[in-house]
Amino acid sequence: MTRKERSEAYLQAHQVKINPVLPELSPDAKLKPAEEILRRAVAAMLASQIAADIASGNDAQKSAQFFTGLLVRFGLQNDLTPTEQRLFAYYDPEAPHTVSADEAADLSWRIEMCMPLFWACGLLKGELPYPSQPSQIDGLVRILAAAEDFDVLRMLTVMRPEAEILDAADRIYRMDWACVDALVNRTEITGALNYDVVVEQHKGFNWMIGAYDAENWDDVKPHT
Repeated sequence: MTRKERSEAYLQAHQVKINPVLPELSPDAKLKPAEEILRRAVAAMLASQIAADIASGNDAQKSAQFFTGLLVRFGLQNDLTPTEQRLFAYYDPEAPHTVSADEAADLSWRIEMCMPLFWACGLLKGELPYPSQPSQIDGLVRILAAAEDFDVLRMLTVMRPEAEILDAADRIYRMDWACVDALVNRTEITGALNYDVVVEQHKGFNWMIGAYDAENWDDVKPHT
């Protein structure tokens, strides 16, 4: 059974609409190194939590100070994207703060971009949850809070087989198509999928496997 056939069988079991002419995942997809994936996942997760606090009207400076402490603990200060740097800038009350509440709300969804990365690294145990609702991150928060430094996280990392990761990437790519098809045709999204979760996880997978030149985390595009 091909990857496409396995994906379609999975979607059919979950009553997700299938596009039979949608090709398999880009053949040039290649998994990034484990440490690069882990560093990106942790830095992005910390940034997304600041975004969530800004969007919720919480104390942005206090949030940025707390997550900056974790960033320094893990030695990831040089791993931030330009957008993430703008979020961590709230640490300094004198710095220009350019993230609106609306933009912060959008950026807070990037936690879903991180979930495939944590799953691929083995820090998210079991199967990647079916994307019908926002991900639960309590377990990941506990892991990060307990880790003394990045070396601890590195030791906890057990990468899943590349074939398993590519299978999951192929499935989410087809789920994204089903969501977009429903939005275009103004019909109900099949399979009870949550589009915000699906599209962000699709972007996370695309970055992780380098599909469609998805190298810039701040500008990853899903392709369906």
